[in-house]
Amino acid sequence: MSPTEKGDLVYLLNILQYIGKIWKYAENINDANDFLMHEDQIAFNAALTMFSNIGENVKKIKESTKVEYSYINWKMYKDFRNHVVHEYTGVDHEIVYNVITNDLSILKQNIEQIIIDRLNKGTFEMEVINISRNSLHYNFVDFKNFIGS
Repeated sequence: MSPTEKGDLVYLLNILQYIGKIWKYAENINDANDFLMHEDQIAFNAALTMFSNIGENVKKIKESTKVEYSYINWKMYKDFRNHVVHEYTGVDHEIVYNVITNDLSILKQNIEQIIIDRLNKGTFEMEVINISRNSLHYNFVDFKNFIGS
């Protein structure tokens, strides 16, 4: 596996980790207003940080990967990151909650499918997946979704 392929795998795993964390922050919350005010906005602010991290990792994924998987709206996540970072106090909590409840599950499935595809093609190594699976850094990644139990 080339260093750039390994980088893509790490960036994709990071995105899955951040999605899992966002969902943890939004757990048992039923609407945007509750999410905004939950724990004095701690969960909302933490989710914004994770969205920023998702965008940062999207920016680092190889352009050829983005072209190959062009059905993913990579630009939307990068742009959302920019909005969160540069308009922090102006971020609409309704939009954030909508992304959490509607868009992240699709992104998660798409990222998992990329990992499956790349494992099947041999461009990602199972050894790297196994090391990551045993790392505390990736405790919110559902490895069983792309490598089984």
